[in-house]
Amino acid sequence: MQIVHSVKIATTPDRLYDAITTTAGLSGWWTPRATAEPRVGAVNEFQFGRSMRLAFRIDRLDPTRHVSWSPVDVPPDWKETRLTFDIDPADAGVELVFRQDGFAPDYHNLGAFNYLWAQYLRSLKLLLETGTGEPYGSAPSRAAGTTPTETGPVGSA
Repeated sequence: MQIVHSVKIATTPDRLYDAITTTAGLSGWWTPRATAEPRVGAVNEFQFGRSMRLAFRIDRLDPTRHVSWSPVDVPPDWKETRLTFDIDPADAGVELVFRQDGFAPDYHNLGAFNYLWAQYLRSLKLLLETGTGEPYGSAPSRAAGTTPTETGPVGSA
């Protein structure tokens, strides 16, 4: 099973690539407590609240085209998943296709995490189009339900 989102963003491929590969970019739309290095083999770390930490290894970087991550430190149900970000130039900007695939067929939180990823990708779009995202912990993130508790990486179901 997989989560797939396609988002058109009024930005350049370079700006989008930086937003999904650098500490400053990821902090602006996903969680302010991010550490990232845009290098294959590097491990990016993301802290959500006091107790939830995620870590992903960068498997592939095709500048301004493609980024893929594999899990290092994630919830058990995410161990077999992969995250990919595909960047395609589009009219007046780019199209981002995000995927998290590899969920077990009986994964019961797929709908909740699909919603949460949609909210964070909206935050990415806002960051690139307005200069201000809505990362974890921000007031708009709390209002959207993407910062509900300490029990999940991007929320809980």
